[in-house]
Amino acid sequence: MAQALVGLSLPSKMSGYLSFSALSEWLIEHIEITALVICFIGYQYFDYQRVQHATMVVQTPQQRDFFYVDYFVLDKTSDARHRYVPLKVLEIDQQNVTFKVGNIAHSTAVSPGEHMKFDKAMQRDFYRADTLTLSKDKIANLFNSGVIYDARRPRNIYIDGWVVMTLAELNSK
Repeated sequence: MAQALVGLSLPSKMSGYLSFSALSEWLIEHIEITALVICFIGYQYFDYQRVQHATMVVQTPQQRDFFYVDYFVLDKTSDARHRYVPLKVLEIDQQNVTFKVGNIAHSTAVSPGEHMKFDKAMQRDFYRADTLTLSKDKIANLFNSGVIYDARRPRNIYIDGWVVMTLAELNSK
């Protein structure tokens, strides 16, 4: 057995304990794997933060929050092909939340930024004339089941860089 190992020489970084310099050399040698792992961890963290924010918005809704829903589940008379719409919180009382229902829908669940792309929320026909009222318990159930697939609370007049309300609306709290 010892004769078979005579031709093999272990690199210095493999002998003994793993040192910081050996680890950093390995990471540099395998930069593609390192970058991929860092990107994966970053994406997972970003997604975790997004879900936590959406959960907080759903649990404590405020006026001018936006919920993104599969509207066909809520209203079977609506168009099944264009079912994903935004809802904007208008009023909140002890038990219920009243929403303004978006009029421009998508056939797949898209990001909030995609819903608001090109400042669509500023168009006159972005919202329907009628409103929707849901209980807070129903909202929690819809979020847990995935019917409400995202929720955002804009800190200013923008969501993902797209205008969703006027400055006058923002200042009229």
